[in-house]
Amino acid sequence: MSVSVSLSHGLQEWAVACRALEAGHITLLVRKGGIHERGGGLFELSHQQFVLMPTYLHQQAERLHPSFAGEYFSEVATDPQPASIAIRTWATAVHIWQVNDLLRVQSLGTELLWSADELATRFAYRDQPWLYVVALRVYRLPSPCIIADHPSYAGCRSWIPLQSPITTAQSQPVIDDETHAARLAAIGKQLH
Repeated sequence: MSVSVSLSHGLQEWAVACRALEAGHITLLVRKGGIHERGGGLFELSHQQFVLMPTYLHQQAERLHPSFAGEYFSEVATDPQPASIAIRTWATAVHIWQVNDLLRVQSLGTELLWSADELATRFAYRDQPWLYVVALRVYRLPSPCIIADHPSYAGCRSWIPLQSPITTAQSQPVIDDETHAARLAAIGKQLH
C-alpha cells in the first residue's frame, strides 16, 4: 500500500508507455531532453514523485519494441478525449543512470518500450552519446483522475506543473515489492 501524498507535477510520456507502466510490463523510461526542456534542452530529474501524464503527440508504432507495437499500441494510438487527460498512475523515481554505452541500453529489451533503432536515435540526440535510464516504482490510483487539458500542458517537455494537485490516497503498486526489487537488481547488473 502506498503513502498518501499530494502531487503537483506530471511527467509527460507517450500514452502507450503509460499503459505499459500501469500494467507493470515496463519499469523504465529513457530521457535525454526535448525542444522545450529547461536548462538548455536536457532532461533533469526535477521531481522524485509525479503523476504520469499520457500524451499522444509523436507516438508512432514503428518506434516501439515489437511487443508494444501492433494491437497493443493501436488501443492508445489516438486521444479518446482531446479536451481532458486521464491520470491513472503516479510514480517515484527510484534510480537514475546516465548510460554511455548504447548496447547496454538496448540489452534491457522489454524493460523498455522502444525499438533498438529508436533507442539509438535518442542516444545520439544532439551529438551527445548517452541516455538517462530512469527506474520507476509505479502506483495505480484507485480510479482515474480526469483533468481538463490546459494550454500550459502543451509542448515537448517532460515536467508539467498541474493546475490542481492530485492526491494518491488508496493507490496500489502495479507490481509487488519482491518482483520490483528483483527486476531493479537485474537492471542494475546490466547497466554497471
